[in-house]
Amino acid sequence: MADAVFPSNANIAAGFDNMAIQLFGNRLFADQALYEYINEFLLVFVSPKSFDYESGKMSFHTSLGDELAYYVKPRMGLKRFIFYERSKKGIKIPVDEKAYLDMINVINEKIGDSSTDSNKIYKSVESIQDLFYGYATVLKNRSWTAQSLLPIAPELIFCEAMLNAKERLAMHKKSDIDATTIEMGFDFSRHNFMARGGEVYYLHILQALDLCTEIEKRNLQKLLTNLISANSGCFSSIANWVDETWIKSQDINPDKLWIKKGLGFIPATGYIECGRNTILELITFLSNEMHPITRIEILSKGIVFQIMRMMCTRTSEYLEMNPTPWIIDMRAKKSSGTVMKISADSYRRIEELFVYAVNKQSAEYINRALPEQKVQSPFEYLSKAKKHTLNLFKRLGKEMQCIIPLKGGYERFSLSEDLLKFLVLSLIRPQEKMTFDMFLDKLYRHFNIVIGPKQYKECVSGAGLDVVQANAFRNNELEFQDFLKATGFVRDLSDATAIVVNPYAEVENS
Repeated sequence: MADAVFPSNANIAAGFDNMAIQLFGNRLFADQALYEYINEFLLVFVSPKSFDYESGKMSFHTSLGDELAYYVKPRMGLKRFIFYERSKKGIKIPVDEKAYLDMINVINEKIGDSSTDSNKIYKSVESIQDLFYGYATVLKNRSWTAQSLLPIAPELIFCEAMLNAKERLAMHKKSDIDATTIEMGFDFSRHNFMARGGEVYYLHILQALDLCTEIEKRNLQKLLTNLISANSGCFSSIANWVDETWIKSQDINPDKLWIKKGLGFIPATGYIECGRNTILELITFLSNEMHPITRIEILSKGIVFQIMRMMCTRTSEYLEMNPTPWIIDMRAKKSSGTVMKISADSYRRIEELFVYAVNKQSAEYINRALPEQKVQSPFEYLSKAKKHTLNLFKRLGKEMQCIIPLKGGYERFSLSEDLLKFLVLSLIRPQEKMTFDMFLDKLYRHFNIVIGPKQYKECVSGAGLDVVQANAFRNNELEFQDFLKATGFVRDLSDATAIVVNPYAEVENS
């Protein structure tokens, strides 16, 4: 990879012939589910950054001169306890079938120390499983090793593990196989569903923090810790009890249950422009006191929304072009006019820029490839890269309803209620307010979002476009104002003045 990367000493051998990785970093991946971005990001944040398994928990890396590594405890016994019975089985693995049944018996016996009613014991175990599984986020047709939960406690943020089916099938034939090998005999190095999208986001924040004050960095760390831990007591206690009970029953040394993982890399300059905004938005959003599950769900979508902004910013920077605005069609259900067409044009333009950027990367790679490197045609590189760039951008956008319709033509930008909440709560501090016009300007400055005539005029000025079309955005702006009002964020002061308010209280000591 010829382009400079962050961190500068990163191992860039991976993905040298993958144009998506060369363009956006290692790596965004088409099959990564929405909630896996926040889980993977928080996994790095909560994990120790040193082999002593203590240093660096609930914090960002402090030194960029060394390899950026973090240490995770997979907790495969706990993961099996939660997901095994309700996941895609595929090939039946005898050692995991036995381990699951043994674990149920171990937990049963532990609970049975204070009860003699076997029916109540069974229901207690089942209730614990139901409690955790109620927060499952990935219910697709996956193995139990690839399932995940909402990050409601540090102990429930799992790393991805691949089954290693062939090796695990052979385990039950060995009479001398030990419990530690069974517990850790998974592939933790490959990235599949939890591909590294959360790591890309983590590196983006880490790079941006270098431009922030120490107070801002400490504040962000404290707020993220509050997000994960403030209401985690019950979940953490039960998760640790289940996990430790199983490990003790198998006589496993806990120190052997850690694995080291290395971070990837991002382009050195591609995300800097939006980095400062990312930090301010996160601090502002996390400062809002609200129901913990609601906060996690909205933030999960907000992080993906920020990643989509990162992708657009990087593409424009690489092509040395001004970023294309996101023209938002707020009259989505009854659209048929000018705004709908302009919004669709702006979305098509962004699609084109993704294709141009990948084509340019392919051509540069082919030109500088060494004789011993296998070089495909530009078309082959484009087909592979589109899956993990444009197709990913479109899928995530449709899942969050900021790209509509789900099926059919005239794809364009819009906003869902959850994204609207993220935008308000990330741009206006708790208990503060600003005029509606000021809020529209802030949306434009932070996210390049265009909703009203003023912002449309600004984004097309000097571009030779017809600014008369801006008048068509007046109804779009009114529709957006009504949307804000319906969600409780607008207060009318007069016929001509509306105030956007953040009604939430502030997190204590934020």
